[in-house]
Amino acid sequence: MTNEEQECQALARKMAAYGEARGWGLAKLAREFPAVGSERALRDMRDGRFEGYNLDSQLANLRAAVALAEELAEENPATGEQTYDTLLTVEAVRRACLTAMKSWGTNRVVVVQGPSGVGKSTALRIVAGRYGRRVAVLEASDAWGDKPAALLGAILRAIGHEGALPQSAVDRLEMARERLCVSRTCVCVDEAHHLGPHCLNVLKTLVNLTPGEFVLLAIPTLWNKLESQNYQEARQLTTNRLSERLRLGLTERDLARYFSLCRPACFPEGEKGKAARTAARLVLPAASGNGNMAFARDVARLLPEGEATPERVAEAIKEAAARR
Repeated sequence: MTNEEQECQALARKMAAYGEARGWGLAKLAREFPAVGSERALRDMRDGRFEGYNLDSQLANLRAAVALAEELAEENPATGEQTYDTLLTVEAVRRACLTAMKSWGTNRVVVVQGPSGVGKSTALRIVAGRYGRRVAVLEASDAWGDKPAALLGAILRAIGHEGALPQSAVDRLEMARERLCVSRTCVCVDEAHHLGPHCLNVLKTLVNLTPGEFVLLAIPTLWNKLESQNYQEARQLTTNRLSERLRLGLTERDLARYFSLCRPACFPEGEKGKAARTAARLVLPAASGNGNMAFARDVARLLPEGEATPERVAEAIKEAAARR
């Protein structure tokens, strides 16, 4: 057996053990963790039967499934490893998603709000990459004109539907319901402030009819909409269907960590070093009014080689502001 086959089998056995500890058969395990593939595929991987399978794909999907299972079981605490997914924004979004994933009730909606550029979409990409097919991502558009058929079409494509779609919103809703009931899926809608009352009401219906989670990432205007009279039918999303509301903002800690990761030569002591913390304090006021993390990225790129002194950081801030 090759190393890849050995790892596949070990991961499949770990997933099977996770299910057994909860009284689940392989069929339910495959529904809860679609990344493992079908019940048959999981059984074959567990039993060491690999013929006919794309081993690279199976390995990537099983790794994602195990990572999610370990976090849901709280068996994989943070290691403190310095990676981009340890930024506070990413940690907060991942924790909120995991909390919703643990819920068996109807409180499975997460609203993530924050100004443009604070890192919502980056956090979403990292979470989706970590958990594989368990997470489906789509981006809302103002061009939809609050038409449920457009939203439902985007959801169906995000969860893997190929080919022609039904024309009517009613038929698309039924198809989405059927697909989302086959395996529990976390549906993440970026730019959700573009959703109108009809689309939000459709999401409320899907929450009621399917077992998965729904994460809405938006600028703060979404919450204001949901609190208004015109959105009364969708208010359940912010009351008894709500798992958590996250209000994100740029922080000195995230900026210090970001600088130490992307320009380690300029900040040799890492995020806890004086240079990184000083740079974060200098950049935060300017970044908050100039695109947030995008401005911080500009500053980082403009820093000359060598240790980032306060004077060098101040010059980079001036140059970054002048380019906007």
